[in-house]
Amino acid sequence: MKTAIRAGLVAALAGATVLAAPAQAATITQKTAVCHSGDFGGSFTLRYETSGGYHHMLGATTSSGPYIGDAGNLLLRISYRDGFTTHTIYTRSVPTSGTTSLTLPPGVDVPATALGTASTTFSNGTDSCIATVPIT
Repeated sequence: MKTAIRAGLVAALAGATVLAAPAQAATITQKTAVCHSGDFGGSFTLRYETSGGYHHMLGATTSSGPYIGDAGNLLLRISYRDGFTTHTIYTRSVPTSGTTSLTLPPGVDVPATALGTASTTFSNGTDSCIATVPIT
């Protein structure tokens, strides 16, 4: 009986397929920052994934004002520092009416070894503030 089991096990192992280990899965990070100027304020959330030695920007969500639906503008700026040089890799200015969701295009990547930041300037025409998150 033991011989039959061993023979079956050897046959099964001989025909087994060895699968390569899956590549390291990307880690998705979400960071939020807030800012205030008097009654006016803003909240900025950035989402990015880290893989292959880079932080790949996915999207951002913002909200601003003291009231839902407040109209204004926002300016999103993503940059990183490499040694003594600062590289601005993405800038976008859009009107907002309180809450805005942004999908960032492919290629907005920060090297994982660099110090990156993403900042959003909120303005309602009277007040403004800047919310900044680190990209690490």
